[in-house]
Amino acid sequence: MGDPLHSGAYYTGTSFMEQESLQRLLEKISDGTATDEEMASYLRYCDAAEKTGESTLPPPHTGGVEQHMLAAIHQRTGRRKSRRIVRYWYAAAAMLTGLIALVMYLKPERHATRSALATAVQQDIPAGTDKAVLTLANGKKITLGTADDEALARQAGLRVYRSDSGEIVYEATGAGSGFHEIATPRGGQYRVVLQDGSKVWLNAASSLRYPATFTGSTRTVELTGEAYFEIAGNARQPFIVHTPSQQVEVLGTHFNVNAYEENACTQTTLLEGRVRVSAGRNGLILRPGEQASLYHQGALSKAPADANAAVAWKNGYFIFNDTYLTEVLQQLCRWYDVEADLKSVPNMHYNGVIPRNVPLSKALEMLEFTGGVKFNVNNNIIRVRH
Repeated sequence: MGDPLHSGAYYTGTSFMEQESLQRLLEKISDGTATDEEMASYLRYCDAAEKTGESTLPPPHTGGVEQHMLAAIHQRTGRRKSRRIVRYWYAAAAMLTGLIALVMYLKPERHATRSALATAVQQDIPAGTDKAVLTLANGKKITLGTADDEALARQAGLRVYRSDSGEIVYEATGAGSGFHEIATPRGGQYRVVLQDGSKVWLNAASSLRYPATFTGSTRTVELTGEAYFEIAGNARQPFIVHTPSQQVEVLGTHFNVNAYEENACTQTTLLEGRVRVSAGRNGLILRPGEQASLYHQGALSKAPADANAAVAWKNGYFIFNDTYLTEVLQQLCRWYDVEADLKSVPNMHYNGVIPRNVPLSKALEMLEFTGGVKFNVNNNIIRVRH
């Protein structure tokens, strides 16, 4: 078939993938129609491509494949997908961003940008990690993520321990009392299983206050920041989440609450079940795929939402859907524990996917690649370069 390295084919070290085939496959991944076999083929291709490096994988010099890769990230549809397609979409997103990074490295003009940004970030800043501080009812504080299991407290009527997967588990052995609080710093996240079996994922710069043991007619917790909840069903004891501006009441369901003070509104996104969102005299019912927005002036509304984007942080991604650059930078600041100079940020929107496990320089590199603006980082402050 001739020399594939000069005929538009892509060598992965074990097989060739024609440019036209790759384009068609990326289109299917973008619109959610790729089959199991096609997804497996593409993931094998990306894995092999990453391992071969510059010597055997030529850049897509025609530009067509690069545009399709960007389209696969930008063209996120509003159609509901099956669990299988959603799972593959996230896998494809990770591979696509990795492949885009590889293209950026291989293309000479992108390599110059990469070197400039690496210089601008004088000492690269790693992604956030699993860490938090647990405050017990007696005021004792325990640093999670570094302490050994023996350092976790035992209280009368309550056993607190860390599971093999890193979750903090609360097991009621009697009549535990008092309130506990788990708080994540900037650059941290954590998961916790409450006494009733409900699971909570805390994003960076967030806190959850809750009783050691749920008693009475409700299960009530207090949240600041952002958290994803999977609530254990108990029709006789509703679960209520209080934030500084609203409350969410559920019986057994999956939902995300984003209540950072610096945001324009508090957003509650429902994935499964049914919840009631209340603020003062205003209230509304959410159904799966809907999002409630409570603005600072008190206006409460709901609209269809991209639930997968709302919980992308829990699954290890930033997903930007027509997101203002200011908000993009705020998310990066919380996760990388840095600051941003927002005074001169242009009024522009971003669409795309970035893995949360990459260092800050790589995240900014991907933003530069898709958005056209340039960044530098000095003294842990991100600035837009003009």
